[in-house]
Amino acid sequence: MREVEILPTSYLWTDYLPLGEVTLLVGKPGIGKSTLAVDLAAKLTRGQLDGDCKGEQRHVLYSITEDSESMFKARFVAAGGDVDYVHLVDVVHGEVGDGSPLLINVDLDAVRAEIEKWNPALFVLDALNSSLVGQLNDNSSVRPQLERLKALAHATSTTVLGVGHFKKATFGVDPVDAIGGAGAYSQVVRQALACAADEEEETMVLSLIKSNVRSVAGTPSLAFSAEEVQVKSDDGGTTKVGRLTWLGETSTSVRELLQRVPQGENKDRDKPLQWLQAYLDEHGGGAPSTEIKADGEAAGFSWDVLKRAKKRTKDTEYEIFSCKSSYHGGWIWRWPTEREGSAEGSEESGTDPPGSLPALGAPFDRARDNG
Repeated sequence: MREVEILPTSYLWTDYLPLGEVTLLVGKPGIGKSTLAVDLAAKLTRGQLDGDCKGEQRHVLYSITEDSESMFKARFVAAGGDVDYVHLVDVVHGEVGDGSPLLINVDLDAVRAEIEKWNPALFVLDALNSSLVGQLNDNSSVRPQLERLKALAHATSTTVLGVGHFKKATFGVDPVDAIGGAGAYSQVVRQALACAADEEEETMVLSLIKSNVRSVAGTPSLAFSAEEVQVKSDDGGTTKVGRLTWLGETSTSVRELLQRVPQGENKDRDKPLQWLQAYLDEHGGGAPSTEIKADGEAAGFSWDVLKRAKKRTKDTEYEIFSCKSSYHGGWIWRWPTEREGSAEGSEESGTDPPGSLPALGAPFDRARDNG
């Protein structure tokens, strides 16, 4: 251990892309993830990406499975990239050029050879899932492949950016939990970025949702938009592609956006919360959780649905939370206008806080609630 050097974290893109690490970029389809990745790559090839490589043109390796090579080049040119510094990785387990995706388990040694040749600062896998084999929801299958990718990033000091996706159902879900596939996706990668649409502002938002090296809460979210532009094609015509425009920092995070009801979608998902708020109002601002469960199920709302509705209010002005009626008493759900103190405990964990809480209706201490 005496021989191990403690080194500061360096960034390809300050705060968002650490050098020599694997970072995940996720979001729903059509949200602009690929356009964003191309924009970062293009800036890097021009020495324009804010980070430790700014002012220096760096090579980029790119593995594409969802765009054609022609469309990718059009996107890259639209983003202002230098085509002499970007290289499409076509080292595959099948015949070169047959459309077979690069596979981490088979092709990583050949990729390492390309990295040694070009010394790229960035290696993009779009989409990451296409380069993995086996059951993508199985940690025992996914984790070893991601570990190999991480080892490559560490050994070559190359930043690896894997473009992934969210699960289909993301409403009310924490962004890390919304990452599609096995839990290893969020466990192995050093950082994870997520994109979501802010329909109220008609923009997109990028947030840091997981990091082993810095504060997620202290890292600002960034707003961006995409516009359609025309790029000259080699046949004398033009090709339409998307181009990203950065709009600066925003106080809106992807986590917040996942708590919103999407415009135009089923408004019935608001009904459990509306019922719960009305129920607590009718019972003086609080009621035992056992009664809420029974009356909620009678009204057509399952206990899991009501707990998710309660969780939606967390960290808001109108938060509904759990507290004890007494040390050995049952849990109650409250929706008060004032809160005092704090105490450890959780209704879901079944643990009591270290001390007793006054009965319902009296001044109370707030108990920590895990969901």
